[in-house]
This record gives sequence, structure tokens and C-alpha cells, in this order.
Amino acid sequence: MDVIPINYELTFEPDLKNFTFSGTEIITADCKKSTSTISMDCAELKIISCHVHSRGNPVKSKTSLNAKKEELQIKLSEKIKGKVIINIEFQGILNDRLLGFYRSQYQQNGKTKYLATTQFEAADARRAFPCWDKPEAKATFEISIIADNKFSAISNMPIKSKKKIGNKTIYNFTKTPIVSTYLIYLGVGEFEYLTGKVGKIQIRVVTTKGNKSKGKFSLELGKKLLTSYEKYFGIKYPLPKLDLIAVPDFAAGAMENWGAITFRETILLYDPKTSSTRTKQFIAEVISHEIAHQWFGNLVTMKWWNDLWLNESFATFMATKFVDKFYPEWDLWNQFIEDAMNVAMSLDSLKTTHPIDVTVNSPAEIREIFDAISYDKGGCVLRMLEHYVGEPNFQKGLKKYLSDFKYKNAEGQDLWNAIGKASGMPVSSMVHTWLKQPGFPLVEINQDGNVLKLKQKRYLLESDKKFSKGLWSIPLSLGMDDEFSKKLFTKKSMSIKLPKNTIGFVANYGRKGFYRVKYDEGILLDLKMLVDEKRIPGIDRWAIQNDLFSLCVSGNEQIRNYLDFSDAYFDEDSYLATVNVAHNLASLYFRAFNEKFAEEIRSYAVNYFRKILFNLGWEPKKSDKHTDALLRSFVISALGKMNDDEVTDEAIRRYKKFLKSPSSLSPDLVEPICSIAAWNGNSKTHAELMRLYKNAKTMEEKLRFLGAMCSFKDKKLLIKSLDFSQTPNVRSQNMQLPIMKVATNPYGDKVLWPWLKKNWKKLNKKVGHGNPLFNRIVASISSVADDSMEKEIKTFFKKNPTPGTERTQTQTLERIRINSKLLRRMRQEFKDG
Repeated sequence: MDVIPINYELTFEPDLKNFTFSGTEIITADCKKSTSTISMDCAELKIISCHVHSRGNPVKSKTSLNAKKEELQIKLSEKIKGKVIINIEFQGILNDRLLGFYRSQYQQNGKTKYLATTQFEAADARRAFPCWDKPEAKATFEISIIADNKFSAISNMPIKSKKKIGNKTIYNFTKTPIVSTYLIYLGVGEFEYLTGKVGKIQIRVVTTKGNKSKGKFSLELGKKLLTSYEKYFGIKYPLPKLDLIAVPDFAAGAMENWGAITFRETILLYDPKTSSTRTKQFIAEVISHEIAHQWFGNLVTMKWWNDLWLNESFATFMATKFVDKFYPEWDLWNQFIEDAMNVAMSLDSLKTTHPIDVTVNSPAEIREIFDAISYDKGGCVLRMLEHYVGEPNFQKGLKKYLSDFKYKNAEGQDLWNAIGKASGMPVSSMVHTWLKQPGFPLVEINQDGNVLKLKQKRYLLESDKKFSKGLWSIPLSLGMDDEFSKKLFTKKSMSIKLPKNTIGFVANYGRKGFYRVKYDEGILLDLKMLVDEKRIPGIDRWAIQNDLFSLCVSGNEQIRNYLDFSDAYFDEDSYLATVNVAHNLASLYFRAFNEKFAEEIRSYAVNYFRKILFNLGWEPKKSDKHTDALLRSFVISALGKMNDDEVTDEAIRRYKKFLKSPSSLSPDLVEPICSIAAWNGNSKTHAELMRLYKNAKTMEEKLRFLGAMCSFKDKKLLIKSLDFSQTPNVRSQNMQLPIMKVATNPYGDKVLWPWLKKNWKKLNKKVGHGNPLFNRIVASISSVADDSMEKEIKTFFKKNPTPGTERTQTQTLERIRINSKLLRRMRQEFKDG
């Protein structure tokens, strides 16, 4: 960079009637080289005037905007060098696309209200003011906001002074520390505040009027987390205040703006009367994730977006670690493995995956890598690394990294160096094999007496010679009651001698490593007995069948082997293994939904599910584990959709009672019960759910009914629900939800693709380019298509380009082929049944 910003003095005046804003800025910068052109990032803004001073003297200047490059060029009448001051007046639009400086609308007592808020990550600060919109262009900011008297204003720092001028108030905020543009925040609205203190730091939950009482859980948790992170990092929280702000319209889940974190309302507001167990847990995880960013991301920031993954996966990993400290009974690490590891492995076993450390050039490419590789695989790699070097060394390296680079920018390599130094281990070379190449390994194990022969190769769901290269440094661990062998497996193959009298073993003990294991038949037979007798830890019982199931999908194992193996889990008592076996059996049944052999798979699944429900019962009990609530709702809704008579009758009885007395159902059961009612329902049921949706008080409740509306068998009613998702009744941030739900409904397979084709242009316009939600819509197609449609879908994508979803499109086509091949193999395998 030839011109480096030092300080921005910014004033914004948003107009919430005409949805525009005007702004002025005074930038102090340093020209490193002598130049007659200054280029800045700038998009969708109108420049009113621009004055440049160099060394105290005015310099004539002319501005030109390049919309395509999102660039403002200031051409100067002479060459300048050294300190420069740039004065710009500009105007912009308060858009409704949920990025840049945007407006959000909500209803209050039947009136439509508006607020203005910002979302600048990755590269949208340029839509609010001309700037150098790169993470490494850190500067200080002095922000002022002029707002109508009925509004209040929020930014990253506390208010320094405010003054009334007629019907407006001008708010001046104190100067920020050095920070990147993507972390700046501006908010204007009719807010209310719930306030607390941690030491000298003021911490608030900010909501629209009438909602602050639902912020208690978040405020208390925020206070605890702030103190715990300060301790762990050994660095005080760097700002005088922290706001947690609930925004009605928000594309992501939350955003870590420094000192002013924004959230979707459903991820910050918790109401013990109406919120589900899952919501409470999700709120805790997201708050923890965003507070971790205040240090890792905000205080120390990546140089460029190719290290985005480190920012995100680190926050994901830390969030789990800290919430687990406060709520050990939530079993969070096990859930992390069920969610993050499963999701990451499913994406990373495609040919069309990408390495964690990926080159990104343009803002559109950045948005495309906010995916399960950047968040979840990264989180798993950090967990593997922590286990490899040991927890104390990991923390020591981290502290060093944060204190060396505070208020600066760093690269991933800087962190590996710090942890490598702290541990005296080959961290860099080990980690690189997981970051620089796509995919992950399968370790095949054959036993010969007390010698194990191991081979590693890239694991793919669709085998392909062209993509099968790869060699990893695998921290290989073996164990049974506890770990008895740890080695770094760095070659294509190796042998290990088992200690004498070993009765059995599990590889990838504790599932710390990001790899799958294929055991030979003899070992599997021993493992089945060890699982049945619970002689190995719950996490390993989960892992063995999890790998076995995946090998069925990739064609390396027979489905019947999996079904037989699942018998060992009939008396399973750990949440993790129970829920995963349940998911796998249900997914096999729904894949075989229209086939003759579906009944054989159904009988396995129904027996398994009935046993779980028998143990749990329908009613939540005081003695329930946290995870029982999660399991109960899944099991009831699955049995309902497998047409289990007892569950269906009971669910419909409870649904009828719920219509008369809404408090008769626990929040955890509302969606499963309403879904079963829909599954067995007609247009009258559809109208009832629609009414429940429209009358629901909170967004969380609305989304439950919206989900249930996608569970009908009647195709006409499914289309009706999809059409409803396009009306103003459903916020654009939620309209991907019905599409994803219909995709997983076996009666939706003939409905969804024709509907998507018909509505593609509208959807594209409503969601807007570069919105991460559109990738979910594209991905949903893999659940409803088979490979006979591949050509048609490809051609459709070509004719209807949606920039920012190209990678997801190729992944979706690959998933369609994998699913179709699996179904053909199942037909083959079961036809001689």
C-alpha cells in the first residue's frame, strides 16, 4: 500500500424516511511514495465534494468513480508525499440488502418501525464511506452520528458527548484504538438497554423496544465470558464497553464488530417460557464465539482474507471450550464432534472441496469461503493440534502470539511458529499437511497377530484416480480404556506392534484426529463386542459406526454390515452415539423411501427409535440431561415420519390440545408435534399453522411453524408453503429455511426443483448477490435430484448465473452423483434379500 490511513474523522446523518444517509470524512493519511493519484475503495456512494491538503497547502483534485472496480480515484494536480489530509462529502443509500449501512424494519404495536445498522465484513465498509477497505489498513476512528431526537445512536466506543440541535441530536463517540474497517459499527434506532458491569467495563444488551427482558441470560453469560477470556489470554479486554445488539434483519448469525457485536434476535434473546433448549445452547455458543473474536480477530487481525479460516475456526473452537466450562452437563465437545466434524468431513470428502488455506483475490471470492471448511474443519484441526502439543503448550503459544501482534496484523504462520516454539514440536510441518491440501486421509488397518499394518490415502466419497493424491502428518493414537500409543504417521504406510495381551483397541482414540479409519473384518468383529459391552469410551463408540456408515456411502462397505453392526448400540447410553446411529438409520430409510426394500430398513430404524423414546418418555422431566431434550424432539419427529401409529396418535392428540391451549406443549416439542400434524394433515391444518405463524410473538416461535408448514405430504400444500416464503410475511434472512425443509421432505422431491426454476430470478433478487444464504438454496437441490437430471441442472446454472455460488454448484452436482450411486448399490444389495 502506497497510501496508509492514520485516522478517520467520520460524521453520518441517516434519514430513515427516505432511506439515504449523508456523510463527511476527514482522513489523515501518509503517502509513502510520491504520487499524483490516490485510490480508495468506494461503492454505491455519490461524492459531493473532495478537498486535499498536503503539508498544510490545498492541492487541486478531481474525483472519478469506477463502479465495477468499486474504486474512487482522486487525481491531483501535482505529486505529493508524506502527510495528507483528505476531506470528502458523500451520500449513500440505506439499502435493504443486509450489507454495508442498511435499514431493518420491524413491527411494534401494529406500526412499522425502522432502524439503521451496519454489516461491513468482508468488504462492505466501502458502501458507507470511502476508505481503504482491507484488514491490514488499520487506523483510528473518531465517529459522530446525527440522529432524530427519538432515536439513540451506538458505535464501537462509548459516547463522549451529545448535544441537541433542534429536532436532532449529535452524538460524538470517543476515539477507537487502531482497528480494521470491517469491524466498525454504526447503529441508529429506538433502542432499549439492559446494563451490567464487569470491573470498569460497561456491558449492555441492546434491543428494540419491549424486548430487553429477554436479554438477561445473554447479559449474565457475556459478563462471565469476558472475565474468563481475559484470564485465558492474559490480556485485558481492550475497550471501555461491550454492546450485544439484537438486530431484526441480519444475514449472518452474528458479527464481532469491536465493542458492538450484532446478532440475529433469535440468537441473543432468550425467553425461558417459549425458547427451546437448543436455542439456549446456540445463544451461548454464538456469544462465546463473538467474544473470543474481540481478541483473536479484532486485537490481532489477519493480514488478508486467506487466513479468514483461522479467525473463524479459532472462535468456533474457543467458544466450545468456554461454554463447556460453564455448562459441563451440556456435553458440548461431543456435540461439536457430531456437528462440526460430521459437517466438515462430509464437505471435505468431495473432490470439489478446497484447502483450508485458500487464495482469495476478490470480495466475491471471500464470501464463498465462509463455509464448513473455514469454520468446522479448521476448528477440528485446532482441536487435533491442541491434543498433539498438549493444552498448556497450546495456551502458552497463543498468549505469546496475541501479545506479539496486538493492534497489528498477523498470518497463520506466526501462530504456528509461536505454538511450535512453546512446545518444541514440529508444529508447522504437521499443520501444513492439513491446511495446504484439500481433503483428509482414510487410515486402513489390517491386523496380523500383534502387528498392525497401516496405510493412508485421501478419502473420497466418489472415487477418482485424478484426486486421490495426498500425504498427511497424522497424529495417530491407539487406545481402549485410555490412550496407549501416540505416533506421528507421515508416510504412505507403517507398522505398529501392539503391547502384549492387548484385548482390543480403537484407532484415532477420542476421535481427536481429522481422519477416518477402515478396520479389517476381524478387528470390526472384536469392536462390535467391545461396543456392546461399553468397554470403550462413548466418543469412540460413536466414531466406529460413524466411519463405517461413511464407508457405506462411498461404496467401501455394505449397508447390511452397517445394519448388523448397529445392533451393538441397542442399549447405548451416550447421547453422541445414540443420536448418530439414529440419524444414520433414518437417512438410510428416507433414501430408500420409494423402494421395495424400504420396509426392511424401516424395521431396524423403528425398533431403535422406539427403544429411545421408551427410555426418554414424552414429557420433559427434572432429571433429564440437557441432551435428552435434543434427542426427544428428533426421535418423536422421525417416528412420526416413519408412520409409527402410536406416536402419530399421541402427537395428533397433543396438537389438538395445543391449538386450544398453547402452553400445554414444552417449547422443545412444538415443532415436532406440529410437523407430525402436517405430515398427516390437510389444507385445514395448513391454515392453522399459517395462523399460528402470523400470531406468534417471537421470531423463534415463527420459525417453528414455518418449519412445520414444510412437512405436508400433499404437493399442493408444499408449493403453498414455498410460495408463502416469498411474501413479505417471511423476512429475506429466513426464506432459505422452507426451501431446505421441503428438500428433506421425501414428498418434496418432485416439487422443489420445478418451483426453484420458476422462482429463481425472484429469489436471486430477494436474497441479493453475494449473500451466503443463496449457497444454502443451491445446496438443497442435492436432496431432491438424481444424476439423470445432472445435465439439466448444469445448463440451468449456466443460463442463470448467481455469482458467489459457483463452488457450491459443483459440490451440489457431485453430491447428486454420490447419492444416486448409493441408491443403485442399495438396490443391488437388497434385491437378493
